[in-house]
Amino acid sequence: MASIQLVIFEIDGSEYGIDALTVNGILRAQKYKIQKIPGLPREIEGMINLRGQVNYIFNLRNKFGLTEMTDAEDSKFIMLHSNDQVVGCIVDEVTDIVHFNEEDLQAAPTLSNSLSVSYVKGIGKVDERMIIILDPVQLLTTADSSGLETPLVKLSDLALPS
Repeated sequence: MASIQLVIFEIDGSEYGIDALTVNGILRAQKYKIQKIPGLPREIEGMINLRGQVNYIFNLRNKFGLTEMTDAEDSKFIMLHSNDQVVGCIVDEVTDIVHFNEEDLQAAPTLSNSLSVSYVKGIGKVDERMIIILDPVQLLTTADSSGLETPLVKLSDLALPS
């Protein structure tokens, strides 16, 4: 019997889950300053410096079309492995780690071909709870592109010719 372990988090009162194998860490957002970068798609909040590495931070509220959170004191960054880099997602709170068996999972219902929610893998059921299971690769794809496929600029690329 197949099973999956999910990190469960909350955004705007709804519960979401992402495969624990893709999670690189969970950080308290208030400890990091997000550097905004002009011209990035709306769902990318900016970048942070994490242990000497620069990482993009996605704002899932913007991605999901939700209202901005006014008091982000308890917000967390879930750092995910994606396309050979680590990318963070802002969430309201990380609440749980849950094992799901195959019979507790259900495919995501489809409404129409025009709705683009390719980042929803399925639904996990725990008692009366329904947890939306997200596909990290599709989740970290912006509307403007096919994701952040190019790495950040290296300092050697910025060096002035002598």
